[in-house]
Amino acid sequence: MGLAEKAPVASQNPVNARAGRGRNVWRMTVAPAALMLVGVASVGVIAKLLPMVLSERDVWLLPLILAGAAACMAVALALWHRKQWARPSDTMRRLVHEVRNGQAPIEDLAEFNPGCLGDLCTEVKLLLHELRHQRQALNALQEEARQRIANRSSILERTIDSLRNQVVHDPLTGLYNRRMLDQLLPQLVSQSLAEGNPLSLILLDVDRFQEVNNTLGRTAGDALLRSVAQIIRGTIRDSDFACRYGGDEFAILLPGCPGSVAKRISERLQSLVHLLVENYKVARHPRLSIGISTLDEQPEPTAEILLKLADERLYEAKGVNRTAVAPNAAAQAV
Repeated sequence: MGLAEKAPVASQNPVNARAGRGRNVWRMTVAPAALMLVGVASVGVIAKLLPMVLSERDVWLLPLILAGAAACMAVALALWHRKQWARPSDTMRRLVHEVRNGQAPIEDLAEFNPGCLGDLCTEVKLLLHELRHQRQALNALQEEARQRIANRSSILERTIDSLRNQVVHDPLTGLYNRRMLDQLLPQLVSQSLAEGNPLSLILLDVDRFQEVNNTLGRTAGDALLRSVAQIIRGTIRDSDFACRYGGDEFAILLPGCPGSVAKRISERLQSLVHLLVENYKVARHPRLSIGISTLDEQPEPTAEILLKLADERLYEAKGVNRTAVAPNAAAQAV
């Protein structure tokens, strides 16, 4: 409902308005003036007649009688004022207060006789109608503003979540990135040392990955990295952390896992990746080189020592894999 809308009021009719003003003029001016003239005339008549009626010895009663007549006239004026002004104004004040507080409908103002306050009552009803429409429009605007703020807040939260994911996740594989690994590793080392729990770190490298890129193209190489990441994600627990360490290297943090469990996980990953690439048409199939380090191997372990030890063992494994002869390469040599 718009701000300019108003409820129809009968007194807005010019004929009704003129009639109402005429009645108010009579009530406010002519009637009290006539009453006062009648009273003054009555007092004058009494003042002239009483000396003729009263004897000389009762003339002293004349002032008392005149005072009584004047008092009666004052009482009549007071009663008229109360009926025409005081009582309607008190009733109107009470009704306006109840309407403003929502305790009574505006229509209640039309159900009482306003006396000399007719025009004022009409204007008050108009103002109350306008106030109600303005409040409704204001509530509608506030609700619309709240809805817009909620929508924009939701969009902003989704944008922030998306940016946060982009900061800590690798866009190709969906795993955590190197920045996240650098944050997580010191935290997990401190937590594991404080709680006395084991912690294992696995570094993985996809050997001969470049041959996939050179033979099958970069699209196939990217698909291989995504598949390896999916295998890692499906092998570890929800409480573990998998990161893309760099290029074709991956890191897995296993809080609460000793070295024996990390070794079994590594063997399973090697087996699954071997099944994944055995049908690749390349001279030498890719394979995983793995380096494992645990928290309990050093007397005073740190995140740097844990990472360095796993990296050294990874390169040892890569050297062993380079000297090993792949089955398909041996078959080609024969």
